[in-house]
Amino acid sequence: MSEAPVVHARTTDVPESERFDYFRDALSDVYLGIRTEWSGPGVFDAAFDSYPVDGDVLAHMWAPGHVGRRGSALVKQRPDEAVYLNLSTSGAHAVSHLDRSWALGRGMPILLDSESPFLVDFADRARFRLFSLRIEKRAGFAPSRADVLRINEQIARTATGRALTVQARLMCAEIEAGRPEVAAAMAAPVRALLGVMAGASVEPSRRLDDLKAVARTRLAAADLRADDVAVAFGISARTVQAEFSAAGETFAGWLLAERLDLAHERLSAVAWRARSIAEIATACGFRDPTHFHRVFRGRFGMTPGDLRPGR
Repeated sequence: MSEAPVVHARTTDVPESERFDYFRDALSDVYLGIRTEWSGPGVFDAAFDSYPVDGDVLAHMWAPGHVGRRGSALVKQRPDEAVYLNLSTSGAHAVSHLDRSWALGRGMPILLDSESPFLVDFADRARFRLFSLRIEKRAGFAPSRADVLRINEQIARTATGRALTVQARLMCAEIEAGRPEVAAAMAAPVRALLGVMAGASVEPSRRLDDLKAVARTRLAAADLRADDVAVAFGISARTVQAEFSAAGETFAGWLLAERLDLAHERLSAVAWRARSIAEIATACGFRDPTHFHRVFRGRFGMTPGDLRPGR
């Protein structure tokens, strides 16, 4: 994923009288056919960023409390075959969708179908922070109204729903930490879990790619196991191992190769020049320097020191 946002909007860049309209226009590039309503006091100071995620979009806004509404007329006028997984990290808000109403607490995700009307209400809050993963409906993932309702019911009641919540929170935390490339990798299991909850079939190659994407975000964890990746998807470690086996790989073998490739890249990078070989090895998930040197030489036919800049 590119680190450059699709949209990078700050209302402080425009005159005060134009800020709400500027914010609304920025949203329209991601949230198709949604009418925003604000009647609060003072100046509308807000920020909005969105990032590409494998054909989808991950968006983040920080704004004064307002209402986002997609009514029946806009559903017809601006068709949008997509769903939004929303999560707020700033407190409670209300959602009305598919003839249901939800009062959502901080950190609780909800799925919205853009082919049906909805209302998201933050009007009672001074400010809020909202993350949205916009996922295009496509072959293999085209949830119906009934699927969306079922997913929202499962989020708080099932192990898969809780796994989705954990993964979505981690994804949002990486955006807040300024690491959109890591957040993009974490979006893969979020999409996969939504597919599981909707009962969608997932192509084996895509499922393995999703597993690997999650593992890559945790290469620095020396004790990373297949069990840890399995938890992110709400599946068993045996299932993770089976996915790798079906592709002629093992999780342990793939993990070692990924760590070695990352170490090779960092050892030759100017940005890592000030770090010792031992520090780089640790940052790539190796506990034992002797083991690291041995497996590095075995893979690349050279020592780690041979790659240091200036040699």
